[in-house]
Amino acid sequence: MTISSKNSACLSLVNVILFSALAVPQCAKAEDPTPLRYGAGVTYQRDSNLFRLDGEATGEVQSDNITSGYAYLGFDTTLSRQRLYGNFNIGRAHFSRFSQLDYDKQDIKTGWSGDFPGQIQTGLVWTRTSQLANFADLNLPRRNVITRDAVRLDLDVPVIASWHIVAAGTVNQSRNSNTLDRGNDLDGHSAEGGVRYVTNYGNRLDLVLQQTNVDYPNRIPQDYGDSAYHERSAYLRALWSASGSSRLEGQFGYLQRRNEHYSNQDFSGPNFKLGWTWEPSGSTVVAVTAYRTMGAAGDNEYEAAATKALRISPVWAITGKLSLAGQIEAGQRSYIGAVHDVSLVPEREDNFQSLGVSLHYDLARWLGLDLGYRGERRDSNWPQRDYIDHTGTVTVQIGF
Repeated sequence: MTISSKNSACLSLVNVILFSALAVPQCAKAEDPTPLRYGAGVTYQRDSNLFRLDGEATGEVQSDNITSGYAYLGFDTTLSRQRLYGNFNIGRAHFSRFSQLDYDKQDIKTGWSGDFPGQIQTGLVWTRTSQLANFADLNLPRRNVITRDAVRLDLDVPVIASWHIVAAGTVNQSRNSNTLDRGNDLDGHSAEGGVRYVTNYGNRLDLVLQQTNVDYPNRIPQDYGDSAYHERSAYLRALWSASGSSRLEGQFGYLQRRNEHYSNQDFSGPNFKLGWTWEPSGSTVVAVTAYRTMGAAGDNEYEAAATKALRISPVWAITGKLSLAGQIEAGQRSYIGAVHDVSLVPEREDNFQSLGVSLHYDLARWLGLDLGYRGERRDSNWPQRDYIDHTGTVTVQIGF
């Protein structure tokens, strides 16, 4: 990305924020008062193993304290049957020991949805994230900020009775700030279409076909990385309320990826994600998710793997001002497309576990406090890829 394009992106972002701040109050004159949220916060984080290294193999694990300041703006308004919403979170992270890793981060999502034209349900959303890449699996840890943009259009067309036609299109790109990682810049687009059945109670069942094309514009095909790939998938997804306190959500399908040059990196197989949400009381929610995915490995941006895992996430509203949330996850990751002699070095497999807990307390209507802890462990059949990490966070947020 050139300097001029960066400046254009920044100006566009400023224009969007100013438009949001000015337009929302004007809309409020026609309808009910528009919810407008704005504020700022500071997060202090202690990371015990910043570069995700195996302490037994390297003999040294680096820790650091990270301070992040941010400002945010959010709005959500409805005019007639049209909804306009946005959330903008922009900040900067500062590392105490490794200041060369300091970076600006963004988390933006804004969109529109409504019945247009006619009874066609339409949704358009733009998301942008800008985050420091994970250091796991890097032989030479380096600062690399990945900026991702995606624009998605969804259509739901009523046909007859409970039957609908659904379609969606997505355009996305990913850009890396470090020169050594520019080969992982990507441009992608996907299209999907299918049928939907909606019951009288709002339960939903979809059958969808999807085509995805991805190009790496800065990559020359090599043994460990192709310059483009194409994916085809078919899946069945459902959203079903089993009872007033229980809900099922799932997606089951089959994915096939074909690379342009190297068939040893092709793969295909089942993908699924099944979630169950249970609300035993008005103050307690438990979500259980089991999934199997094929694609980018969870700890890096440049390798593909088949990942299967189970996640449990409970939330308890202790009082109106105090809530406790947790998450535990365990799974296995099998890497795809080996570029080495598997008779000498086995294909890589990782087992991973994580445990997280967070406490939120509203000190006042405009002041919030969050305390959090997350522990991660990875055990690999490649011993130097093992790591254990502990992260603690404290966040103070002022919001209106």
